[in-house]
Parts: sequence; C-alpha cells; structure tokens
Amino acid sequence: MEVRAQLAERVAEPITVALIGPGVYGSHLAYQIEETPGVVPAVLADLDLEKATGTFREVGVPEADVDVEETRDGIRDALSADRRVATTNGVAAAGAPVDVVVETTGDPEAGARHAWEAIEAGNDVVMVSVEVDATVGPLLARFAAHRGVTYTMAYGDEPAQVVRLADWARLQGFDVVAAGQGTELTFAPHATHEDALQRYDLPDSFIEENEPDARMYNTFLDGTKVAVELAAAANALGFPPDTGGIHMPETDRDGLLETLRPKADGGVLDRTGVIDAVTPTGDNPSAFVVTEAPNEATQTYLDQRYNINTTSDGRYQVFHRPFHLPQETLVSIARAALQDRATGVVTRQTTEVVAAAKRDLEPGETIHGGGGDTVYGQLEDASVAAEADLVPFELLSGAEVTRPIATDQPVSTNDVTLDTDSVLYQLRQLQDSLL
Repeated sequence: MEVRAQLAERVAEPITVALIGPGVYGSHLAYQIEETPGVVPAVLADLDLEKATGTFREVGVPEADVDVEETRDGIRDALSADRRVATTNGVAAAGAPVDVVVETTGDPEAGARHAWEAIEAGNDVVMVSVEVDATVGPLLARFAAHRGVTYTMAYGDEPAQVVRLADWARLQGFDVVAAGQGTELTFAPHATHEDALQRYDLPDSFIEENEPDARMYNTFLDGTKVAVELAAAANALGFPPDTGGIHMPETDRDGLLETLRPKADGGVLDRTGVIDAVTPTGDNPSAFVVTEAPNEATQTYLDQRYNINTTSDGRYQVFHRPFHLPQETLVSIARAALQDRATGVVTRQTTEVVAAAKRDLEPGETIHGGGGDTVYGQLEDASVAAEADLVPFELLSGAEVTRPIATDQPVSTNDVTLDTDSVLYQLRQLQDSLL
C-alpha cells in the first residue's frame, strides 16, 4: 500500500515522533511532520531548550500545548495526556514511548547513545547523523534487528539517496560502475571553524535566524563531511573506494560519465563497483550512479533515448538525482513505522573515515572532533585502514596526542591515547569484536 494512503489511515492515531536536535535540518523536518496528516512531532529535544520550544512555536503548536519535561517519567506522563514535550534530555527523549526517534544532532557520541537507547526501548530509529552510521552503523543495525525494530538511514540526505539509486540500477539489471554524490565546494583541508560561516558564504540573515554550527559547516569545507557521507553509503552498499581512493574529478555531468569509468575505456577507475564523488562545474548531482548495460540490445536502446546520458555506444550510463531536502526524511519515518522498512541501512564496514592532521600536532595536545583545528577526515578502504592501524575519525574527539604528528599525516593508534570511556568507543569495540 502507498505510504500516503497508510498515513491517511493513521489520522486518528498518528505516528508519534521524537526528534532530537532541531537545528537547520531538524527544524525543517519538524515543519513537514506537523503539516502531514497521520504523523506528529510529539517530542523535540535539544541541549538549548529554546530551540525545542521555539521550533514548536514556529510549526504552529500553541505554547499552552507544550510541556517542558526533563525526566523519563515526566515525558511519559505528558505524552499519555496527549501533550507535546520539549526537553534538553536527549536520552530520555530517545527512550520515550513514541513510534520513531529521529537523531539529527550531528554529534557522534550523543547520536550513538540516543540510537542505542531508542532501540533498547523498542523504537524505530531514523539516523540523520551519518557520523554515527560511518562508525558504528553495522552494530546498531544488528541490535535493531535483534530487538525487532527498524534502523534506517534518512532519505532526506545524500547517503540514503545514493543507496536508493544504486539499488534501483541493480534492479534494472545494470552493473554499477561507481556511485556517489557531488559537492559544490573546493576543499580546504586545513581550514578551521573560526571563519567557516563566512567562507561558506552564508547570508547574515540566515546566520542570525538559524545560528548554524560553524564546526559542522567546516566539515563540509575541509572534506570531512563528504568522506563521512560516502562511507555511510559505501558501507550500506558494500562498495569500497577505488584502489587510489576517491577521485572527485571536477567536471560537469557529461564529464562525470567520461571520467568515472574503467581506465581501459578512458576513465580513471582501476575497478568497478566503487564509491566516489565529483566536484561539479555545472548542476550539482545530489546522488548519482554510473552504470554499465550488460547486453548490446539494452545498450542500443539506451543510446537512442534522448533523455539518458550514455557513452561508448550506450555501454555506460549515468543516472542522477539533483537535490535532497530535509523534509524527505518523512519517507523514512513513514516506511519505518508503517512498513518496517529501511530506506538504506549500513550493514558492514567496507570503508573507514580516518583522520589526517591539519597542522603539526605535538604531544600533550587534545584532538578536537570534526570541523575543528586539529584533524580532517579522509575516506579509506577499511582493510587498508586496519592494516595501517588508523583510528576511525569519530573516535579521536578528546584524544591526547602522545607523539608528534606532522601536517597531513594519518593518525594511528600509536600516535594518541583515546577516550576509552566514551559510548562511541565502547560500541565500536563491540562492533569490531562481533563483526
């Protein structure tokens, strides 16, 4: 049954959603949930209580209908009385008696804890914070399956759309040559968060209204975010990067097809079935897949179609999606709650996001997380990262440098002392022992 029709049947008893982290992404998703019959934002959680209460106001929920609660019992009792809840307690929100928990904080430590708590409580989880999926997604997916709930990527973000396109292509009988996403930015890997909002060219009005996180925006500028997003998609599809890593050619859509194909046919790839990215000179593909048609009849047919980009007499094709919107995450919410289906799920660790130093780091220094002034992320084949004993990027937050690390040098376990008390570290240790 179509999701929209199923939602219409839930108007009297709507799907309840706890959304943790109503920032730029989360608030736009909250607006859409409030506007859609059959689903309701029941709980909004943020460390800044005003973001939670303010988002409720902006979506049109009367202030008199919102309770501020900070305990599990308080949240449960308020929901039982058909009240909306604003809270700063993300863990309690994750374990609340709701149908779906959406994690949008972008904080891998908090996100991992929220996901575990939600799954333990029997809630479906939509994971927007791809940093979590790139690090411990396989473990969380297995835990969710054990608990009989759905753990899914968010369709409103590129990784899930890359997965959807690649799965679509394989269903049509195509062989996937490369799949990935585009980014409009030229990376400055040594850049820091101090002027990130200005370098991102965000209007002052947007900054004033949304108070965006400069460190998060800097992860786009220094290349970390695309590495994390590609890792999540790759680990859901089972794809590695090419033998030389991601190529990220600067090209238009036609050039994408010419470039991301095997070297024997004039491209740059040593192997096929890989994850990659492009820096577009024209329209930006939010998600793309380069495919190879398996037989001459299909090749000829596709080559004759005016609206399909092909090359080599139709042998290779490119299909793409030009946009993604936070509001589209509602697709993931509805499918999880109504159909027990995921819109992409990370099941293995074929790639790893590792760290390289932004500057010379000296013993005694503390490494900050993504978007800071100490390290940036790079995508690596998981087997290569393991052989070099490189630290998964998100585990480095709060780590102490124990020996000098030169600028652009990858960070190994011999270079740092990790925070072994963190939830993320403990979950990754469990994942490595089980999978």
